[in-house]
Amino acid sequence: PLIYVLPSPGPLALKIAGRIAEFFPGAVLIMLDNRKLVPQTRVPPIIVLEPRDRRWVPKDKNLVMWRDWEESRQLLQALLEGRAHRLLVDFDAHLDDIRRDWTNQQLNTEISQWVAAANGTA
Repeated sequence: PLIYVLPSPGPLALKIAGRIAEFFPGAVLIMLDNRKLVPQTRVPPIIVLEPRDRRWVPKDKNLVMWRDWEESRQLLQALLEGRAHRLLVDFDAHLDDIRRDWTNQQLNTEISQWVAAANGTA
């Protein structure tokens, strides 16, 4: 039998999410499931967790709604096919080379262009 284990957030993510949940009781922790992050995905590749009994557990799927999933799916497909992840700079990479823009303005511009094209406003 194949056992499917949900990805779990790391200790730092749990600590940050816990602090946020202290101040915002309805807070959720949203994670991308990279195994489902493919160009032709039919369902959102996300996992939504909520705090319950001092643990983060999957939220009831019937209570999670993703508005405009088809538009999001098309954008996701364009980003994956355009290999946009190669443009992504995290803060650690910026610290290694401060010329790299951790605010990802170039990537944000490209995403805006893809969104405009998808909406027919480009």
